[in-house]
Amino acid sequence: MPQPPQSLHPHSGLRLPLSIKFLLFAIAILILNGFLLSQQTDQVIEKAFLDQADQKIQLLLDQIRRNIEHEHIELSDDSLAEEVDYLNQHPDFGWQLHVTALYVFDAEGIILAHSQYKDGAKTLEPGSAYHQVIHLREASLGETHERKPATNTVKGDYLLPMTIHDGRIAGIEAEVDITGLQEAISSFDGPFEQSMWNTILLSSAVMLILLGGLTHFWLTGPVQRMHRAILDLSDGKLDTRIDTHSKDELGQLANGINQLAQNVQDLLREQERTYMAALTSLAQALQAKDPYTAAHSGRVSHYAVKLGKVLGLNKEELALLKKGALMHDLGKIGIHDTILNKPSALTDAEYEDMKKHPTITATIMKPLKRFRAFAEIAAWHHERWDGTGYPDGLKGDETPLLARIVAIADTWDAMTGDRVYRPGMPKEKALNILEAEQDQGQFDPELIRIFIQMMKQDDQGVSQLDL
Repeated sequence: MPQPPQSLHPHSGLRLPLSIKFLLFAIAILILNGFLLSQQTDQVIEKAFLDQADQKIQLLLDQIRRNIEHEHIELSDDSLAEEVDYLNQHPDFGWQLHVTALYVFDAEGIILAHSQYKDGAKTLEPGSAYHQVIHLREASLGETHERKPATNTVKGDYLLPMTIHDGRIAGIEAEVDITGLQEAISSFDGPFEQSMWNTILLSSAVMLILLGGLTHFWLTGPVQRMHRAILDLSDGKLDTRIDTHSKDELGQLANGINQLAQNVQDLLREQERTYMAALTSLAQALQAKDPYTAAHSGRVSHYAVKLGKVLGLNKEELALLKKGALMHDLGKIGIHDTILNKPSALTDAEYEDMKKHPTITATIMKPLKRFRAFAEIAAWHHERWDGTGYPDGLKGDETPLLARIVAIADTWDAMTGDRVYRPGMPKEKALNILEAEQDQGQFDPELIRIFIQMMKQDDQGVSQLDL
């Protein structure tokens, strides 16, 4: 990572204590506050008014939704048009809010009824409000407001999920013109802004002067240390602890964070030990069911770790690689014995069943959230560099490094290891095939070249594998 440029004269210039810098900065903020306060005030007032309006619209729209769901209101253009007329005459709306359109759409986005007698469809793109309402079943209540400078109007969209009386999933949307609300905000803004300016300016000046010198010693430093520790913990570094000797509230908070981190660490370790024991039991069951797969996984783990060391992986990555490779075919526990132990080539249908084992393995390993590489190796060790592999058709480095390593080791042992229906090919022949096919899209071109060179220099036999 590039480092920030260093000063050519680190000891030149006036050096001020941090507390003085903080106070000078606070004074500058107070000066700028005069220019920025009016804008900030507008935003605060507007948000307060809009939030209140959103709540009103939600309540009324929710009432209409319930009436439609319970068939108290007919799902038709005429009925929705009547509801729009009713809402626009409602005392909670008045001149500030005006409903321009009300309509219901189904799970495909098709408009079922529209107050303006329109039809069509809504696009349920991921991330859109329509997708949120249909697929996540969550409301979207005016999160964004559309301003139209040409007409000097402001419009908000309000959507709620619903279930039609026949059981179909749907959504209801109200398009609301909130231009009148904006005018009400403007009329309220002036006096409130002046009052808030006087209060904030005076109180801020007093607080900053009194507290500026104490902030660094009693608050800023301890909070920064806790923040760094929490970030480390959130990144999975559960050994992180906050070093504090303070007896005040911040010290108590730091001790609480330390205790929480220790409890989480102990719980995760126990869960991982239990689940790893369960995986070991499954591996033993698979060995009894298919002895070849167990021996094959051991050899794949050996070759994968050997390549990982050449690539310079750290100890943690090598440990994950070793365990992940050992268990990369664990999903074969869900494949029928007649397919696993078939003494001849598989049929197309049998091969399709066999192709399910990466997904099965990844599903078994899913609870090991801290060792995501396990599931990645399991799920994607049959992906190809050119994107024609399975199960997800990942291309290039979309497949994680550890899975790409295991893919090479898995292929190597499949070529050189003895099978029920054929003996393994000699090492020299396998290397020749890999060299001939190294650029044909199956493997990471860089990794396969390193592997070929490694195997050429490897004089150890399979009997010396360190599993």
